[in-house]
Amino acid sequence: MSERSLSGHTMSGSERPSRAFAKNRTCREPGCNTKLSIYNSGKFCHRHEPMVVPRTRGRKIA
Repeated sequence: MSERSLSGHTMSGSERPSRAFAKNRTCREPGCNTKLSIYNSGKFCHRHEPMVVPRTRGRKIA
């Protein structure tokens, strides 16, 4: 066995903090009182978010 050892750097997340939005926001769908996370940039909750069709540029979606 060799007497050499390895050393490294500690792993850490991004140096930049997560982007946060206003507190106590609610879904904009009439009648929905779901509170949105401060990390959700959208205006609707998951249930009422409008559907977005991705661009596939010639690829078939299964």
